[in-house]
Amino acid sequence: MNALKRLWARMWPKGLTGQIILVALAGLILIQLLSIQIYRTDREEALGFVNSRNAMQRIISVVRLLSLSPPSLYDEILKASRSETLLLRLSDEPLQPDNRSPRFEQLVRSRLNYPPGLTVEISAELKEDTQRSKAWEHHARMMRDRKGPPPPRDMRLYGSIELPQGGWLQFSSLVDKEAGSWSWQTTLNLMLVASLVIGLMVLLFRRATRPLKQLAGNAERLGRGEDIEPLKEEGPTEIRESIQAFNRMHTRLDRFVQDRTRMLAAISHDLRTPITSLRLRTEFLADGEDKERIQQTLQQMEQMLAATLSFAREEGQQEATRELDLVSLLVSLCDDYADTGQPVTCLAEGKEVYACRANTLRRVLQNLIGNAIKYAGSAEVSLERRKEELLIRVCDNGPGIDPARLEDVFKPFVRLDEARNTESGSVGLGLSIARTLVHQHGGELTLLNRPQGGLEARISLPL
Repeated sequence: MNALKRLWARMWPKGLTGQIILVALAGLILIQLLSIQIYRTDREEALGFVNSRNAMQRIISVVRLLSLSPPSLYDEILKASRSETLLLRLSDEPLQPDNRSPRFEQLVRSRLNYPPGLTVEISAELKEDTQRSKAWEHHARMMRDRKGPPPPRDMRLYGSIELPQGGWLQFSSLVDKEAGSWSWQTTLNLMLVASLVIGLMVLLFRRATRPLKQLAGNAERLGRGEDIEPLKEEGPTEIRESIQAFNRMHTRLDRFVQDRTRMLAAISHDLRTPITSLRLRTEFLADGEDKERIQQTLQQMEQMLAATLSFAREEGQQEATRELDLVSLLVSLCDDYADTGQPVTCLAEGKEVYACRANTLRRVLQNLIGNAIKYAGSAEVSLERRKEELLIRVCDNGPGIDPARLEDVFKPFVRLDEARNTESGSVGLGLSIARTLVHQHGGELTLLNRPQGGLEARISLPL
């Protein structure tokens, strides 16, 4: 069962257009098969009815000839009237058929002007297997010279008519069956109709889903922080409404980021003035411990103010996206650190071209490598390509971080220096800014404690 589910999952189209076409094609085939079956059934019924009426006309003519001819000509008349689908013979007894047909019996009586004293027994349109079996028994008695199974025909009419001069005219009529339920012409017609329908559906659905693909592409670009133009509102009503909602969301996001950046810039500017004023006033204070503490506090306030403004600006940054060889970027960064005597190792090899904002990604990597060197003394950088993502790893051999607080380090102004067993002097915005920049690429930045010891900073970038 699981194997069948996996096979069905692989065969089932992933795209909306493919799924709709597959469902429509299956419906088309079912409708076509049903139509063919209905056509064959109606055709058989029509042929049977026409054959039965023609057979009755011939039987009526034979009865008239027998009534007007001497007994010496009976055999010749019956012999001339027989065919592959109509058998006739004279007998001293009736057939006594089941499922009698008053319609045909009345037809014979009216055409022959038969009085009530003469019996007419006719069975037509046999439906049940038992009725067909009995009819074939009567038919076999009239075909004494025939051996083997009955021909590929369907019994539709049989019975007996009492003759005015005595005796009974027994008869059975058949209609040819279809040679087969399927033919090459039927297959060709079905394939032709299916091809035309599929071709038309592909054109229509591609045209209808093209705006949806553009919407998905722009949403992905927006998630990476790229500057995009408003989408043209076209396509079906539902898709147009989705595009309109997306364009409104894009406009609101841009307005929100711009407003927040301007607000924080204004706050930063307004706060710098009183801080500067306080710093000047401290110069008039007498030297001592209080003066030094006040100056340290003011310096920390300036650092926090500058970091906050930088954090806001990074979120609203709109650097152009371009294709970049990530391996070359990693090698270049590691070489820069190595040139300054820092123990940084690059394990990335080959070539991996990726569309990104080079300066932004470089800053993220510098932050992560710098943290590894600062808190663990060394760093190891690697790159791995997976099916749907690129993984950039920055690993160290330091003490790691308490698993319960791995996410806390990404919160603004949160410092876990005690977890690194060292003093940092930072304001706790480096990793927050780094994660923000990675999110602008549609990726994710996570921290993991390595089983062998140390910390791993993992950047996941979507392909």
